Amino acid sequence: MFALKTLSVLAVVASVAVAAPTPAEEGLVKRWGGGRGYHWWTASDNTTPTTTVVTVVTETPEAAAPAQPATTAQPATTTEASTSTPTIGSSTGDYMSIVAKWRSAGGLPALTQDSTLEGNALKTSTNSVGGLIHELNPGTMAQVLAPGSTSDFEEVYVGGWLCEIPTLPGLDGICSTASQGWAYGGQTGHATILTSTSYTKIGCAIASNTNVWACDLA
Repeated sequence: MFALKTLSVLAVVASVAVAAPTPAEEGLVKRWGGGRGYHWWTASDNTTPTTTVVTVVTETPEAAAPAQPATTAQPATTTEASTSTPTIGSSTGDYMSIVAKWRSAGGLPALTQDSTLEGNALKTSTNSVGGLIHELNPGTMAQVLAPGSTSDFEEVYVGGWLCEIPTLPGLDGICSTASQGWAYGGQTGHATILTSTSYTKIGCAIASNTNVWACDLA
């Protein structure tokens, strides 16, 4: 039996201060030998929510540890997808190398590692006790969440998030195995945010008390 995996995504537009959840949809949760759940949050939804778990935070987030420079970021002018398909290996905490690898594979401009966003992501992860709870901390314009561990960031980033749209440039069939066990329910919010060219910065973190991966973008 697979363990339940729930994904959550938050996108903020300039004119919106609070993100609202989408309405419940039939078939939102697909079952994989016991079930892995999925739900998607977006700021553009005007439908009355069926649940409310978004936490709006107005105070300044706690400072994060100084960020290490990203040593594998690709030039911002990258526009062509890589001709070779990357493979998923074990993650050891260097999330930026993974982000850079898959941005490059998709022909997308590199994202800059940002310590403020890392602090926001860590705060959200730390506070996601008992579920995936978004926090709209200062500086964050979009956020994706998923359960995981310090060693499986690439599995979450590719299988849990990017493979919502398996036809994305650079994936080239890897989702046939990477997406096994993840339930998308027809949603594409995580993949859309992580492949958007509207964002230039990213910060990801996982708290040991919750084992929730959070990535904030701006």
